[in-house]
Amino acid sequence: MRKLITGGIAVTLGLSTALAAGAFAGGNGAQVSPLGPQSGSTTSQCVAGTAGGNGFVIVNAPGKPGAARFVNGEVSLKNGPANTTFKVELSNGDNNCQLAGALVTNGQGNGNAHLDSAGTSGSYYVVLQDASGNEVFASAPRDAN
Repeated sequence: MRKLITGGIAVTLGLSTALAAGAFAGGNGAQVSPLGPQSGSTTSQCVAGTAGGNGFVIVNAPGKPGAARFVNGEVSLKNGPANTTFKVELSNGDNNCQLAGALVTNGQGNGNAHLDSAGTSGSYYVVLQDASGNEVFASAPRDAN
């Protein structure tokens, strides 16, 4: 009886590991990227981030890899400025941002926004801009296939 239970656990763990590895193979599925402070540049306020520390962005392009119909996901800002509204901008990796919504922080500087935009598979990142259009936070590019 003991061998049977141990064998069942091993099979279950092996199957779980195989399924988890398959979910990440080839970059398919939702991709998570850290969200961190970013000041843009003198020529663009749509520059990809390089570091995290203030939350995360999840970007997904559901559908067949290379042929997605739209992009969706979540933006979660942590420890930002309190009671502030940000424009949520989505870039497909070409330093051109398109308005994708708004994110409003609470008294602790935390806020969330949902992404739901037209787009296809590719590499995406999110930029949060203040009311003056200045880049304040950004995520690193991640494939959304």
